[in-house]
Amino acid sequence: MKIRCELTFNGSTRKPYLVSGPSEPDDHLAHRIAAFILFWNDDPLVDASTRTPALANFEFLPDLLAVDDEGSAKLWIECGTVTMNKLTKITRRMPRCRIVIMKENERAAAGLRQDLLDQFDRPERVEILAWPENSYKEWTKTVGDAIEACGEADGRSINGVVNEQMVVVEFKPY
Repeated sequence: MKIRCELTFNGSTRKPYLVSGPSEPDDHLAHRIAAFILFWNDDPLVDASTRTPALANFEFLPDLLAVDDEGSAKLWIECGTVTMNKLTKITRRMPRCRIVIMKENERAAAGLRQDLLDQFDRPERVEILAWPENSYKEWTKTVGDAIEACGEADGRSINGVVNEQMVVVEFKPY
């Protein structure tokens, strides 16, 4: 699946183009574009690769990555499922990087938070944001192979119009 976007949020316009990986479900791209919009002010990269200097020598990639002026990772975003092994490596190799995981619903977010508390040596390093109620399902219905959207986003909420549908989502932290 591919998604072509024309997005105007917080007064600026960007045109990201997302292509799903070989094992990614189609709705994963919808999740990634929502994260891109949500963290608009951090100017995340949708196509970070091993050629991205901040990811040199990493064996895995984030769904989205934002870098600071020096090129160091400042925000690592995962959408959906992520392993404890991956989180352990990220927190050790990037001690100053903010790590955010977006989950499709509150139940999944609460389950991940409990797993982190039970199994992870630094659970406070990982932020978890959940789509409230059925908003993730509604979002995936709004997203197609092309997106035109505008509005405001602040790292905790999205308020705008996506493909002529009003979208107001306040993500819940866990």
